[in-house]
Amino acid sequence: MNFKSTLLAAALLNAVLALPLTMVPLMTSGAELSLDPAVGTWTLNLGKSKLDASSPAPKSSVRTYSATPDGLKVAIHTVKADGETHDMSSSFSYDGKQHPVTGSEDYDTIAVTRTGSNDSKSEFIKGGKVIGHLTRSVSRDGKTMTITADLLNAKGTHVHDVAVYDRQ
Repeated sequence: MNFKSTLLAAALLNAVLALPLTMVPLMTSGAELSLDPAVGTWTLNLGKSKLDASSPAPKSSVRTYSATPDGLKVAIHTVKADGETHDMSSSFSYDGKQHPVTGSEDYDTIAVTRTGSNDSKSEFIKGGKVIGHLTRSVSRDGKTMTITADLLNAKGTHVHDVAVYDRQ
């Protein structure tokens, strides 16, 4: 092997060994954001959902989950059956502690815990009392999110929804 070939081989070896090290900052910041499979925008699939008949099905609903330094923020924009829009939001972490919710007449806080890498469970809380539960599961391929909610709403009616969302 001549000097030029040896130099080229050393340069290639150096590049192969050093490249992963230069990517560590990029990989960790991106990985941290993508650790939670719920992060992203999700649109309600009315055809696949089984919504409680006690209230009219919405025309549409979009859930947007964003990573925050302390956990996640969810913003939910719904167009009701009558065309009226409704917005709800919350910032939370998977610590099982109560976190405030804005825009809901049914509950004022949620307490969220992770039950698996793609799954979580929430308690709906109104005035310090648990009034229902929600489970959220993101499919392994990351394309579908299923939310099952059981709660006693502000009108005193038991509601059971299975809402299926597609990733946008």
